Amino acid sequence: MKFSKLLVTKIKISMKTMFMTKIQLTLGLVLSGLLISSTAIASGNAANGKTLFTGSKCGTCHGTEVYTSKDRKVKSLKDLEAAVRLNDSKLNTNWFDEDVKDVTAYLNQQYYKF
Repeated sequence: MKFSKLLVTKIKISMKTMFMTKIQLTLGLVLSGLLISSTAIASGNAANGKTLFTGSKCGTCHGTEVYTSKDRKVKSLKDLEAAVRLNDSKLNTNWFDEDVKDVTAYLNQQYYKF
């Protein structure tokens, strides 16, 4: 009888430990995914982005005040990349995804600081 109670207790502890390990693993994977996705958006070659930006028509519609204004429309890094993509389309610059990320990195480094 004592042996079976001890065995049941050990099984319960093992199951509880296994459950906690699964929760920790899931949480770790979720947090890792969030970290990877945020750094993927933030990654880019700012030096190349500056070259692309200055070589484009980005300054023909507005000046840099739209980047530094208190009531600017771009409120996050994700918004910034979306704005760069939108303007790439409007200006027909035909940048590749890597170029968009580079320009995003440059604008963030130079003006936005997200």
